[in-house]
Amino acid sequence: MSSHFLEKPGRRERHLQRKADNKLFAESARNVTDEAINQAREQDDQELLSFSEAYQEILKTIAELPGNVDSQIILELKDRIDRLYEQVCGLGGDRSKEKDGLIKLHQAITQAIRDGAGTDAEAVTRLDEEAQAREIHWHLLEQPILADLLFPDSPIAPDELVPSLLNENIESFGVAMDIFNDEQRKLILSQARELLSGRDQEIALDQARACLNLLEELVGEASNAH
Repeated sequence: MSSHFLEKPGRRERHLQRKADNKLFAESARNVTDEAINQAREQDDQELLSFSEAYQEILKTIAELPGNVDSQIILELKDRIDRLYEQVCGLGGDRSKEKDGLIKLHQAITQAIRDGAGTDAEAVTRLDEEAQAREIHWHLLEQPILADLLFPDSPIAPDELVPSLLNENIESFGVAMDIFNDEQRKLILSQARELLSGRDQEIALDQARACLNLLEELVGEASNAH
């Protein structure tokens, strides 16, 4: 594997790091050149710059909000914060400061929405459900593989999904499976079996086989439940 990778790379360089000298991927994908790394890093740097500009803009927008704000504007701000948080989870470097800032912004916006809901029990229940779903979603994004997979412009091509998943440690793989339904898991299982077929002697793939075993258990449990 190239020694030129950053310790905490952005999503595009991180995906090249997954593929470098990795027997789960096609041979052509394993040969990661310094040129490819530099290009990916430039794209990651550009994404970080765009994020930083959008982050500063929303900080300024919220700081300048008047006392009475239309509810539609509040909802639009919440959506912008959601998208920025999804993005920041896949950026390179230590982004804990920005994450904390976005969480505080989201809490403030959510409280404003709750205040607007008043005693509307249905609206409050809906807000509680949204908060629970968001907490689960943001927890998933702490796994780099999911931050990369769920990003609209994901660097992980469709034909690289299965090798990327099998490259994860067993804990991360288990968390990643939460985003797939039963039918998708069956398809991933079929492709994973094909990918690892006849490669039992390759010690480097022991972790991938452990992931495959876990997926077989998950699919089997789902089938038994039906």
